[in-house]
Amino acid sequence: MTRLRTPRFWYRPRPGLRARLLQPAGWLYGRAVAWHRASTRPERLPLPVVSIGNITLGGTGKTPLVIALARELVGRGWRPAVISRGYGSGRRQPLQVRPAHGVAAVGDEALEIAAALAGEGVAVWVGSDRVASGRCALAAGADLLLLDDGLQHWRLARDCDLTVLDARQRLGNGLTFPAGPLREPATALARAQLLVLSGDGAADPAGLPWPRHRAWLALPARLALPEALRTVPLLAFCGIGLPAKFFAALRQEGCRLVACEEFADHHPYALGDLERLLALAQAKGNATLVTTVKDWQRLAPLLDSRSAARVQAIPLQLEGAVVARLAELVLARLAERGWLRAGEARPHG
Repeated sequence: MTRLRTPRFWYRPRPGLRARLLQPAGWLYGRAVAWHRASTRPERLPLPVVSIGNITLGGTGKTPLVIALARELVGRGWRPAVISRGYGSGRRQPLQVRPAHGVAAVGDEALEIAAALAGEGVAVWVGSDRVASGRCALAAGADLLLLDDGLQHWRLARDCDLTVLDARQRLGNGLTFPAGPLREPATALARAQLLVLSGDGAADPAGLPWPRHRAWLALPARLALPEALRTVPLLAFCGIGLPAKFFAALRQEGCRLVACEEFADHHPYALGDLERLLALAQAKGNATLVTTVKDWQRLAPLLDSRSAARVQAIPLQLEGAVVARLAELVLARLAERGWLRAGEARPHG
């Protein structure tokens, strides 16, 4: 599978020449997405389904939000399960993610979610047939499904669509892939019931095609950086949708970055990549290598005890009060749709 780095022209305020040349292809892509949606008949399962997705191609902080929302729902008495495609696995039939699974079997995001929620009793299921995965989760005791990256997945009917948008980059140049970062035309943003603006940047949806009366939240996030890393040289690397966002977050924490290395989103690290990074870190004053948790999932199988001590994954920490408020809005939407926990009374008013 060919993986491309995010083009910088996607996030320029106005479309440039390259974007304009690709715009006809973007129009065709948007039409294909619209046709697929119109031709898909959603199937409903007998439990509430909450989709967490984005209208742009990666880099919004969706995966940490899935983890945080799942934890919040567990704390409120729900038994959620996460349903994911398992990006890159090529798997169709459902598989529950286990610690022994590798990235090739289930995908890096599913591994990250499963590892983070292992102590919460939240099962993570992967497979492109997400209706079948939902049935498996239901049979295993789940009473709510979190559909990871589900905004453009229409076969599984849901009760609440939550879309995540980077607060700084927003819709980029406003064009559909490959001319810009959008998976669908910008007007599709309003198909969701809730909007989350993640990270630093504009704290309101002004200028976005978002209905004025509809709920939205600004979700601040920062890196959970160990104090010991604030005083040593760091070499940062990652293969995510918006690598510059990770590097900027490290600088915001006061880190001393001696070099930054970008890879394509979901880059499958090879031993040669690791050896080059270790050699570069050594040449840069014996710098410590830092990366994202998602990258760590793809890199970990290559590490031995010696190299593992030189690489650290830095998780993203979301503001708990905002996640709690988001859970309240999600559950209010589910209550409107008739979904309540056993023994719970329907809210009045």
